[in-house]
Amino acid sequence: MKRFVSLWLPYWPIERMRRAHPQCIREDHPQVLVVSGGRGIEITAVNRRAEADGLWVGQALADARAMVPSLQSLPAQQPEDADALERLAFWCGRYGPQRNVHGETGIWIDVTGVAHLFGGEAQLMRDIVRRFEGFGVTVQAGLADTFAAAFALARFGGRHFRISEAGSLRKTLASYPVDALRLDGQALLLLKRLGLRCVGQLYDLPRASLERRFNDTNFGRGKKGRRNGGKNAGGGRKAAKGEELAAAVLLRLDQALGVAAEPMAPLAEPPVLSVRQSWTDPLISAEGLVAEVQVLAMRLTQQLEAQGLGCRSARLSLYRADGTAVDVGVGTSMACRDGEHLMRLISEKLASVDAGFGIDVAELSAVLVEPMVGIQRRLGVGQAGGEAGGKALAELVDRLTNRLGPGQVQLLRARESHIPERAEWRVPACDQLSSQAASGNLRFEDEPSADVRAAPPPRPLLLLTPPEPIEVTEEQPCGMPAAFVWRRVAHRVVNLEGPERIAPEWWRMIGRRQGQQDVGLDYYRVEATGGGHYWIFRALSAEGEDGAADMEPGVLQRWFVHGLYGGR
Repeated sequence: MKRFVSLWLPYWPIERMRRAHPQCIREDHPQVLVVSGGRGIEITAVNRRAEADGLWVGQALADARAMVPSLQSLPAQQPEDADALERLAFWCGRYGPQRNVHGETGIWIDVTGVAHLFGGEAQLMRDIVRRFEGFGVTVQAGLADTFAAAFALARFGGRHFRISEAGSLRKTLASYPVDALRLDGQALLLLKRLGLRCVGQLYDLPRASLERRFNDTNFGRGKKGRRNGGKNAGGGRKAAKGEELAAAVLLRLDQALGVAAEPMAPLAEPPVLSVRQSWTDPLISAEGLVAEVQVLAMRLTQQLEAQGLGCRSARLSLYRADGTAVDVGVGTSMACRDGEHLMRLISEKLASVDAGFGIDVAELSAVLVEPMVGIQRRLGVGQAGGEAGGKALAELVDRLTNRLGPGQVQLLRARESHIPERAEWRVPACDQLSSQAASGNLRFEDEPSADVRAAPPPRPLLLLTPPEPIEVTEEQPCGMPAAFVWRRVAHRVVNLEGPERIAPEWWRMIGRRQGQQDVGLDYYRVEATGGGHYWIFRALSAEGEDGAADMEPGVLQRWFVHGLYGGR
């Protein structure tokens, strides 16, 4: 059964400002925060003294000053209030991984299966109230089977906290006012006109009659009014409005009692598996934190192995004693349950984490997992090849990706094209390794396969984009270059191998005009004095001959260098 905690911070904007600007807020004097709206300047927050003087949120500032002449007002900082409340909700992850803000002064937490870590639900609630009051934040809390019921307990259950025992929602909410059902003002007014002031009075009320009563009460009609209302479109619209209000009341009641589901969007993605550890004395030293997180990593990988899963994305959440928290996220290119590898990825980011006043709770979660089966190692495979080589490459990619970012680590993937610059394209390394692992092709053989031996002549390690022109200063009798100048440096040819003719892809030239057609290229592998190895080519005319005389001046040079080989 689900269990939810709802937290209400009635003086949050005032108390948040007091923490940020203590010189501006005084508790011994009535103070309010105001904003300028469509109806003039309105109050958005009050302190305890102003509340005791009868002021309320939403009141016009002019009316409030008439009631309390000594009232002090300050401009509200609503964006700062919302940001700080979200950070506080993030810190509440120490009580449950699924949590979020609710409205401008509320937080909800899903504490299902968590209370035993604190010694029970009562101890959990005491810990929440104690820590919030230690931060100087007033809090009222409620715990129940549904968020709607916990909301009612937090706001109408009195100071500190109230707990509804599991399965006792009807009994707990029966005496609460209908205001606890989160209804709008018009629905509340109609309920009170009908004499329905407590939630328990709605339990046995026939639902069909509630709509009828709303129509009668809302528009002051009896039987005669209903007959007259049916003669015009206005009566139909009013009846529809009554049905809408009645449906809203019933929906809120069903949500509070757990009859109707109420989707709750958490602040962070809920984990699949998680392990946590808390300490009475907060951790401050980096060495102690690394040692404890390593234990968590081993515990998480044991859980993954027990369920036949591998982790693709993990999140380490560290909760500080001062009410702040920090997340450290890592990802892997393939399913992983190696605790040491996971810890290496996390430890590189732990160095930048500031422990502040100390970290008293740490939680390591597997956010994204995949089924993972054990791999049978082949006999005779060394660490440089086979599955071991694939695992080593995957671990290297993981470390580089988590350090530099997923878009900065890439692998080359073959593409069906015989044009050198189109034969490969870059893909993120994590995506490439993940797809290969899914298809079972993540392996590196110790010996090249037969089709590799029969491959075309070797391509250079580095391709120049675009190819750079060279000046042939001396030719051999057959017309091949004997010496050339590239980048203002003279090179003499020692050995030359070729040609290898690469024709253009004809399907790419469909629709082009005659002058825009690609031409064939003759490539040569050249060794020059000094040990340099170059991949050069000369362009051909459309007829396949040397096109130096046929080409337009300045449009295409005769000889180019396209790539560089490594030294032999």
